[in-house]
Amino acid sequence: MNQISRLFIIALLLTACAGPPPPATPVATPTTAPATAPPTPPAATLPPASGSMPAPLYVLERGQIARIERDAATRVLLTSERSAIPGVPPIATFTVAPSGALAYVVGDLESDRLSIAGPGGENVTVLYSVPGHELSDLLFTPDSAAIFLRLLNNNQTADVPSGLYRLPASGGAPELVLADDPVDDPANPSRAVSSYLPVAFSPDGDQLLVEVQSLFYEDCGIGFMPAGGGEVLRVTLPPDVRSYCGEEAWTPDGRSVLFLAGPKEGPQAGPQLWRADATSGVAELIVGGDRYARAPVALASGAIRYFLASVERDASGVVVGGSFAPAELAAPGAEPRELGPALSDRLERALWAPGGAGAVIEIEGEQGVELRWHPIGGEATVLPSARERAGGLAWGPVEPRSGRAAPVVALLPGP
Repeated sequence: MNQISRLFIIALLLTACAGPPPPATPVATPTTAPATAPPTPPAATLPPASGSMPAPLYVLERGQIARIERDAATRVLLTSERSAIPGVPPIATFTVAPSGALAYVVGDLESDRLSIAGPGGENVTVLYSVPGHELSDLLFTPDSAAIFLRLLNNNQTADVPSGLYRLPASGGAPELVLADDPVDDPANPSRAVSSYLPVAFSPDGDQLLVEVQSLFYEDCGIGFMPAGGGEVLRVTLPPDVRSYCGEEAWTPDGRSVLFLAGPKEGPQAGPQLWRADATSGVAELIVGGDRYARAPVALASGAIRYFLASVERDASGVVVGGSFAPAELAAPGAEPRELGPALSDRLERALWAPGGAGAVIEIEGEQGVELRWHPIGGEATVLPSARERAGGLAWGPVEPRSGRAAPVVALLPGP
């Protein structure tokens, strides 16, 4: 297979999980008045859907957060943040706490600001905003009491190290959990020099899955660390295999994580389904060959559901298209069983419902970008959206857990 065909396969199969380097911060001149994001549709109600979702869905579109209710028809805009950076959507990333609270980062000219709000976007409080500190990769702790995040210090004189931090949700100073690796050789740094991004806590809350991202190359991988901090156990792969970061999932017993990896070169280059042991860091291939995978989720029964990606070739072997079908793997070594018809549109991202009863998918087809609730064994429902690519998807709790005090400290006034 030539290089062009190989790259076409990877581009066809992957969008959100390929692990590209973060985009550079735009250079802009100050404006006299804050620029607003493109108008986002307000609350919208469609005719009753054929099937409801298991929980409310939060979505980041056009730089604002909206909530789609469980009826899969009602959409409510929750934020109205502004940024002084022309042409850049205000909210860059967000996360939802088990309590229902929202945390999000607004990128602005002088500094990012991390805000926290109630489930409906109410009671907005700025928790942290320091010039030169770039904030990303938010993750609430299981008790909703704190937020783990990535802090990149862009100041020439670093007042604090870049790294993984923990910030109380009620306000206060961030606590360094793990600093970025020191640079071994500025002229020729090692690929192993990395930053550590929070991904997900284990079901019992004792471990934290992190993305291990090379500071100077496009390499990425995954690792495990104690929830309270400590050394990262990196998952090791064969030298001819690369990771595709962004679609990892814990197994319900907390003993392992499902993730995507595959050959760097050759006719089978692309994302295959792997599993990594959380105690040893040893990884094993579950489904290989030309049966590619997207968005795996582990069920309590031990089965795995994911989107089975297939590549279509013409008689000469040239790739001409692909498809994505929801599938289930009853056990390692078993044949994947398709659970519904394949999608001919490209799968941009997928978010499985807890328990794997269905998934919210973002597809790009002839009609543009579309969000759908895709229940297993049922008919897909088109969700109300801004018809543009989502900057993030997250389930809200059906019944928010208690345990998080209302924010009481603001380091800066709200926008």
